[in-house]
Amino acid sequence: MWRLTWRFYVGTLVAALFTNAVAVYLLHDVDADRIGQWNLAYRELAEEFLLFAFVVAALFLLSTWLGKTLLRLPPVSGNSRLALSLGIAVILIQYPVELTVRLMTRHSADMVLTIYMLLSPLCCAAIVLVRSQRQGAVS
Repeated sequence: MWRLTWRFYVGTLVAALFTNAVAVYLLHDVDADRIGQWNLAYRELAEEFLLFAFVVAALFLLSTWLGKTLLRLPPVSGNSRLALSLGIAVILIQYPVELTVRLMTRHSADMVLTIYMLLSPLCCAAIVLVRSQRQGAVS
């Protein structure tokens, strides 16, 4: 389970590095006071996503462990590629969702990001648990 969480965390960080670079250097999607200070804006965004990835990975670990324990599933392993892919998907979906919400309404952007941060690891853990259950049934 630790290996899965580590892969999930690495997936979120790698995807965040690329999406942050696109957001800052290509789209110039930064705060008004950071315009022209692209490296500083990128560093601050990278620090923010480091914390975001840590929280999401911790929630993924907790929900995977709880699901495995409560459902009495076999050990969750062998899904390293799946965990990496899910970590990447969390970030690749997060940025367009956040950008769309910010463009539509500025007031609820933080609330949507918080809800996304709570729900995305739960959905990813559910996917891993279902796959683990199916692999256990086949074996």
